[in-house]
Amino acid sequence: MHKHTGSVQTFTAPIAKNYHLEVWGAHGGGWGGHQNSPGGYSGGWKALSKKQVLYVVVGGKGIDANHYTDGTSYNGGGIASNPRSGGGGATHIATKTGLLKDLSNNKSSVICVAGGAGSNGGWAEDDSRFRSGGGLVGLGSPTFYFQYINNQPPKTETVNTKGDTGGTQTGCGPDGIKGGFGFGGSTTADNAGAGGGGWYGGNASGGGGVSTQTHGGGGSGYIGGLTNASTQAGVNSPGNRNGYCIISWHPNI
Repeated sequence: MHKHTGSVQTFTAPIAKNYHLEVWGAHGGGWGGHQNSPGGYSGGWKALSKKQVLYVVVGGKGIDANHYTDGTSYNGGGIASNPRSGGGGATHIATKTGLLKDLSNNKSSVICVAGGAGSNGGWAEDDSRFRSGGGLVGLGSPTFYFQYINNQPPKTETVNTKGDTGGTQTGCGPDGIKGGFGFGGSTTADNAGAGGGGWYGGNASGGGGVSTQTHGGGGSGYIGGLTNASTQAGVNSPGNRNGYCIISWHPNI
């Protein structure tokens, strides 16, 4: 069974069995000349009883001022307001209904999460300058960027900046404008990037020692409710930049 973005959806187990649960986080959005970063992947097995209900929320690709108009950052992607862009939303499966951030007081109900990617900052034209959703730890902003110091002729200088902005298993990174459980950080700073949604969201740039010229951090994934599980940062989703979920089972497993 496949699940798509935009609402809280349900899956009812038709038989008592081990089910294979897979989730992908959404791409981050952005603005200007850039390529959007992918979210993370989490997958593994879960024993379900007959008619047990799971709640699935699929992350929306980040708001993007230039590349598409249907980005939503649904399920926790942070928002950067100037210019408007957004981190990718997380995808999660739980035994209770609600967006991931709504389950902050009921974390034990969450089975798995795939983190969304952060949106770009001012230097995202260089593909090495932006990072992906988690993984156990979402990848963060780069620790430097190039700044133009004049235009006749063009010259650059390297500017150091903090960059430990990815979400982790226990909280948000120490740098940048913080997100929280289930949501990435948002920012109003010019040319800054927002954080991706996740188990813990990535932080935004434009504050907390992170330059506006770098992107937001990726959200972290989570596989604590699965067995024989794995999680990975930076995996392209089957959902055309949106997050994705597949629930499957095999008659002999």
